Amino acid sequence: MDNQLPDKSHHVIVNVVVEKDGKILVSQRSFEEGHEPGKWTIPGGKVDKTEGDVWNVLEATCAREVREETGIEIQNNLELLTNNTFIHSSGKHAIALIFLCHWKSGEPQALEDTINVKWISSVELDTLEFAQNVKTYLFKGFAFLKQR
Repeated sequence: MDNQLPDKSHHVIVNVVVEKDGKILVSQRSFEEGHEPGKWTIPGGKVDKTEGDVWNVLEATCAREVREETGIEIQNNLELLTNNTFIHSSGKHAIALIFLCHWKSGEPQALEDTINVKWISSVELDTLEFAQNVKTYLFKGFAFLKQR
């Protein structure tokens, strides 16, 4: 008899809408990427497992992912834009937390499995093909910035 309970946990994913001068940073995935190759996206990734008692893990994860994927630094003032759940292609359940943050320094570069990176305005949203949900995150980011 198997006494294991079903796994009811979620992976925690952060995605980062990085703003600079009213524009948002996007990057294009490599055509060799296994998940939605060639599509445009925003920086993000899984929150790493810790040994516990780690403060500001979401802020640290956002800063790390933006740095690793684009080479820029962000300010440490995240604002939650939205969140959602989905089932990853691996079958794992995930929670995505999407944060707005502001550029601090650096010039964006195409790093870590990306082939292009650029700042876009809201009028460019319909000119690029985005990975699933990303366009929604960007609409929310631009709407939030417009309200300010």
